[in-house]
Amino acid sequence: MRKMISTTMIGLLLAGFGIGISGCSDEVKEKSQVTTSSPGGKTTETVQKSVKTSGDNPPAPSKSP
Repeated sequence: MRKMISTTMIGLLLAGFGIGISGCSDEVKEKSQVTTSSPGGKTTETVQKSVKTSGDNPPAPSKSP
């Protein structure tokens, strides 16, 4: 009985630790697409930014359209 309780407690501790680690860092992806028309044709530019954040104070997202 003691062995089962200690095994369960260790399992819960490890599960909690795994969930805590996975929630510590987040990755924010921002994708913007700009199409420019000119006499030569259309040009489409796609910019993808990836910001890895951790902690309680992540950087603000950029204000570009």
